[in-house]
Amino acid sequence: MWICVSETGVQGLSYDVKECFSTQKGGTGVDKALFMRACREGGAAIERALRELDRSFFAVLYRGGLRTLRDPDAARDLVQDTFIKVWQRCATFRGDSELLPWIKTILRHAAIERLRQPAREVPMEDHDGLTPDAAQRIAEISMERNPTPDQIAGQREQAEHFRQGWARFQQEDPLHANVMAWVVEDGLSIEDIAQLLERTPGATREFVSQCRKRARVYLAGWYRIAFEQGES
Repeated sequence: MWICVSETGVQGLSYDVKECFSTQKGGTGVDKALFMRACREGGAAIERALRELDRSFFAVLYRGGLRTLRDPDAARDLVQDTFIKVWQRCATFRGDSELLPWIKTILRHAAIERLRQPAREVPMEDHDGLTPDAAQRIAEISMERNPTPDQIAGQREQAEHFRQGWARFQQEDPLHANVMAWVVEDGLSIEDIAQLLERTPGATREFVSQCRKRARVYLAGWYRIAFEQGES
């Protein structure tokens, strides 16, 4: 990744952008025991730990933020906010999991807070609406090893309907759309999503059901073509 959280991060903590260019890909991360000790010591120790977290995890956190917020600047801001919260909450980390899952949970909570804010208008052409993994899955639907021209045209039409429908879903109803992405792409359980949404598991199941129903409305054209191709 070509950029760090910011040139000036947590409480004036300086990030060397050139250093990030050379170390981001090869960062080995921070051992959770060392992170917990740095948290207790504070000062320079926690600053070094945050720099290591930034070098090691910025890329994956940025990708997650970009997929959710669909805006590069907003995604960078989200990652910066996440590292601020990591610094503020480091004393709550007990080592029950690895650091990255814990930080991802903080990022998702911060993303939900942003999604619940009034949405600003974003041009449709700024939304590709489809992750590479989802695009690959759509391209593979109903494909045979030697598809006919009609099949290729149908698959392209189907993929385009999915892209357009998903883009509208994310633009007009980003919270429900991203919950669906957590279920389908990230494989989060009801319990995981319940913690993120601060709801009971029962209420979360009902909410996920609502998300699926809304998705079917936005993806109606895609479902129609998929059904027609299945019938043919």
